[in-house]
Amino acid sequence: MNNNQTIEKLKTMRLGAMAQLHLQHVKDNRFGEMTCDEYLALLTDHQWEDRENKKIDRLLKQASFRQNANLADINYSPERNLDKNMFARLCTLDFITRKEGL
Repeated sequence: MNNNQTIEKLKTMRLGAMAQLHLQHVKDNRFGEMTCDEYLALLTDHQWEDRENKKIDRLLKQASFRQNANLADINYSPERNLDKNMFARLCTLDFITRKEGL
């Protein structure tokens, strides 16, 4: 079976991320770098991560948040009087394991 057939079969089985990565490896001829088990694990992990990312994106979209907030986009300008260190501590979520309130 040639690589094109393999890629088409992967796509038919709805393993698009796996097909994409396999195609990239075929183009770059990177097969000699790892064993068959390592290569299969790489493809499987890539497909798994792709599905998880799509799931997160879908759930975020379904949540219908009013604003798309991101911690990296917080404006810490002096007039807002926000404590950057406190935000950094809150982002670790350690207060949950210590059973502390906000």
